[in-house]
Amino acid sequence: MTLIPGTTTSVRPGRALLAMGLSVAVAAGALTLTTGPAAANDVRYEPNNSWAYTDAHRPTKITIDQAGDVPVGSWKDDRGRRHTSRAYFTFDITRYRGADIEGAFLTAEETSAVDCTTRPGVELWRTAPYTAKSSWAKPPAQLAKLATATVPADADCPAPYVEWDAAEGLRQALAEGASTLTLALRLPAGAEADPTLSRRYASAVGISVDYNHPPGVPTDLQTSDKPCTTTEPYQLQLRDDLRLSAVLHDQNHQEDAGSDLLNTTFALWPVAEPAARVERTGFGHDGERDTAVFPSDTFTHDRVYAWQVRAADSRATGEWSGLCYFRTDFEGPAVAPIVTSTDFPTEGWHPALPGQFTFDAAATPDAVGFRYQLDGGVVGTVSADRAGGSATVTLSPDDGPHALVVSSLDAAGNRSPEARYEFRASDVAPTITGTLTEVGVPTTFTVQPQMPGVVRYRFQLDGDPEQTVEAAADGTATLTVTATRAGNRTLSVTSVTATGVTATAVRTFRLSTAPKISATVYQPGVTSGGPGIPGVFTFTPRQSDVVSYRYRFGTVTSTVAAAADGTASVTWTPTKAGLAPLTVWSVDRDGTQSDSASFLILVGDLPPSSPAGGPGQVEAPQAESGR
Repeated sequence: MTLIPGTTTSVRPGRALLAMGLSVAVAAGALTLTTGPAAANDVRYEPNNSWAYTDAHRPTKITIDQAGDVPVGSWKDDRGRRHTSRAYFTFDITRYRGADIEGAFLTAEETSAVDCTTRPGVELWRTAPYTAKSSWAKPPAQLAKLATATVPADADCPAPYVEWDAAEGLRQALAEGASTLTLALRLPAGAEADPTLSRRYASAVGISVDYNHPPGVPTDLQTSDKPCTTTEPYQLQLRDDLRLSAVLHDQNHQEDAGSDLLNTTFALWPVAEPAARVERTGFGHDGERDTAVFPSDTFTHDRVYAWQVRAADSRATGEWSGLCYFRTDFEGPAVAPIVTSTDFPTEGWHPALPGQFTFDAAATPDAVGFRYQLDGGVVGTVSADRAGGSATVTLSPDDGPHALVVSSLDAAGNRSPEARYEFRASDVAPTITGTLTEVGVPTTFTVQPQMPGVVRYRFQLDGDPEQTVEAAADGTATLTVTATRAGNRTLSVTSVTATGVTATAVRTFRLSTAPKISATVYQPGVTSGGPGIPGVFTFTPRQSDVVSYRYRFGTVTSTVAAAADGTASVTWTPTKAGLAPLTVWSVDRDGTQSDSASFLILVGDLPPSSPAGGPGQVEAPQAESGR
């Protein structure tokens, strides 16, 4: 149903009327007006797009779309000349093509009446379209009389609302394929000449149309999310719940409420047993995909099923879709495949390099492919070279024991019993000997191959350029690595054979960013110096772009700016003997603080001072700590 904002319907069930101050009672094809409000229902008010009238006084002329009202019956002009007229109205009815018309009422407003004591019956006719060549003498052909409306004697005069049943005329025009409907108002032949019965009507009239487009045939039918098949070979359905779906269509759209809610019916049956039909219902709107689910126990193995779908709204049921077919296949190949590999035999350990595995369906005729999974990881599939044939895949196992599980597949995807192939792969990554401990200090590493034929190595400390070194005749090599920054560093070394086979080993090192601390007088962890004896402490960075240092003697924290080379020095004089820990952090330009460095000071308890060079004088040794 379609409802245009601003329209309502009459209180009569089953048909739509324009809401105005009056409603119409129907008896024996004639309409009479009664008072009462109109109730709301789905309806469209279709205004006329043209109007005209003919005049017996001007028998060869027609007045089309002239401003003002239109006359019906006999009337006199201001010069006393008699005229007899019929009024015509044209409507665009293209939107109603294919619709069921449940009601259609022409409504018009009387603008004047010569004699309010007489209420003539005014006839509604369906006519052929009028043209500029139409006239009283050559009127549009009268195709059918549709209704007669008589205004009650106690109604207002002129009547603000008069109604005629135009449904049959609209149905006839649509059945003939017309795009317009022309309706005429006239007085009965015996009353047309009576000037006391003349009426005038507003040129703007309308038809309240209660109509409904039956839902369209659903499209884009899918069987378990795949386009449905209509001819052999039919798609195969596994032992799983079946999902049937289709896109719904409906022309009925309300401007303020969207499209109608449609009820769907999915019907399914074995082709060989139509009486075993099963139906599922659902719902949706125009343009939506609706889905029905049939449980797997609805079906039996190796049987062809057909299905179709249709939609219905509250008033009409649409046509069934075309038929779709599928065949059930619940049984996989009977025999497990045979798995072999010359690269990874089941006995012994073999280099963890890419290797080939061959799957053989053992001549099982319905096996067309294989499903395989290594160590419970990603599932792979591969087609056989022929039905019941074989396929070869290349896998790259890590070092260690492995299990490869393989099943044959039929055309529907059913699996055979599993074959389990176990093998062991040995590590082929080179071994790395050496430790990276300090920023800026060249470090030597020795690498040894774990696979034959290694001729060179590629190595890289993360973020630094990759380097290459040739291997010795025995496949070993020596690498020199210099870390340019501290923190977590990863050294990767890749061995390369003459044929391009590679294997990579990785070592991770943690290089402290804590600054180095050196000092005069005071030595870390050794009793030295004494109260009142100053010591100079120098800080050297391990991280780059250092601009300052935070340092703490005991519980007092201070800051010192770094020189251009990143170093800084401070002088500290103890006031008493005993333990005095020093902690230092470097800070770079971005504000990043380094790891902390510690320097444990044990301040000595000195005897009374003596002259220089005499007993009790203390030397001032240089000490350093990198902790």
